[in-house]
Amino acid sequence: MKATVETEAYILSKDIVQTRVGERFATYHRRLGGLFFLDDAAQEQLLSFQQPRQVPVSILSGVADNRTDELIQQLIARRILVRPSDQHTTPTAPSTLEKKVNIIQLILANACNFGCTYCFEGVQGKEMSAEDEFNKVDTSRLIAREGIKVNIEDSIYASKERFDHQYDPKNRSMKPADGIAYVESALAVARSAGVYDVMLQFFGGEPLLNWRTIEAVLDRFGNGEHDGMTIHYSTVTNGSLITDEIAEIFAKYQVAVCVSFDSPTSPSRPLKNGEDSTPVVMQGLRLLQKYDNRVAINAALTSATWSDFDESIVDLAVDVGAREIGVVVDFDPTFYTDFGAENIVERLWRVVEYGRRRGVVLTGYWHQIFQVMLGFDSVSYRGFKNCSAKGAQFSIEPNGSVFACKAGSTLLGDIRDGVNILDSEPYLAHASLRRDNPEFCHGCEIEGFCGGLCLGPLEKKYASVNAVEPSACDFYRGITRKHIESLKPYEIATFDLQPT
Repeated sequence: MKATVETEAYILSKDIVQTRVGERFATYHRRLGGLFFLDDAAQEQLLSFQQPRQVPVSILSGVADNRTDELIQQLIARRILVRPSDQHTTPTAPSTLEKKVNIIQLILANACNFGCTYCFEGVQGKEMSAEDEFNKVDTSRLIAREGIKVNIEDSIYASKERFDHQYDPKNRSMKPADGIAYVESALAVARSAGVYDVMLQFFGGEPLLNWRTIEAVLDRFGNGEHDGMTIHYSTVTNGSLITDEIAEIFAKYQVAVCVSFDSPTSPSRPLKNGEDSTPVVMQGLRLLQKYDNRVAINAALTSATWSDFDESIVDLAVDVGAREIGVVVDFDPTFYTDFGAENIVERLWRVVEYGRRRGVVLTGYWHQIFQVMLGFDSVSYRGFKNCSAKGAQFSIEPNGSVFACKAGSTLLGDIRDGVNILDSEPYLAHASLRRDNPEFCHGCEIEGFCGGLCLGPLEKKYASVNAVEPSACDFYRGITRKHIESLKPYEIATFDLQPT
């Protein structure tokens, strides 16, 4: 008598996304990622599950006897094949809202020695009225609701609270003792949710205007072991204030240093006195190179820098020993309509390809979409998609106020409130977007990895973080497709069934 083989039905997930790349199919789960390649024979196996197909239970739990069984195991593990009853369920949706802080951002100084023409904060160093500035925003928001473009040249901010913080003389610089106390409180919040590995960012304004607080924090916390944590450090600086002492201490504590420098020919980053900043920035970069610091260049692709953004930034990176360039693409929604998503993708990709040839990788929020897609369910351990401001970050002002990020306008609370911030309505509104996007995004090919345009302009234009700027969507999808189409077999998991 023939033994009965126990089986279970599986069907192709509705969340599968595929792109033909050369002789293979790039394949991933729209919400979970796990990007991989299939050859034609493996693709044929995949398509055989368009209708429910029985799979022996022995394949699900045992060691695969052949490559076809191994492929089926992988497709099930990656949620490409699902039980028919699970076809319409949301994968990995947590039963409760995740309230975790993975990134601590210290705003060391609300001041800067540069006068960049496109600075998103826009109000640094100006002695003006917060009330007057806020009234400008209120008017533009009303206009935006009628479908007219918003002018955010002056500032990204959209709330009286945020402008008050920018202009308040008592909120200019973070004291060393306060910086230490704020980090202690933020680490306690992280630990309360089971987070023991954090990134601590030194931010501004120009953070090195407040070196004494940076040094005090590094000395107090080190690598975090005395606080039961692992702490990684980074900073974004204009590079003009780097000294031998700073470069040496940054190297000691392995602080990743991101130096803003758009182009060797760009006029968009002058000193406050109007002079060219290039000589002092280059001096700082040479000092970082001298002490073998981990350095990245931070560049902006905006309407102001469009004509200057080219391959020369890669050549500069190579010259100063930087192997990474972080590119901030314009926060202004009108940039995407004025220049067109396809043109922006092509301009950026041209520099990406040149960087690859010279051993320099270009990254940014737009690139993190692809990075998150490469892993399977990366958001579960990473804590966020491509925007840490959605529930994963505390941005702490000199006076202790907490925002989601430096570009955000919604006050979450005060760091002295500790874990109570995690239960505040503003924090919960941000955290609800950690995994889930607004309804507009449902069904998008990059929904599981993209958090959309920066929250700052969304708050300004729509008076809400739970909003989408459609003009930017084609750019994010387009640049992600470019990354997928540039992949070579075996750079990612590759499942071939036909003989080579």
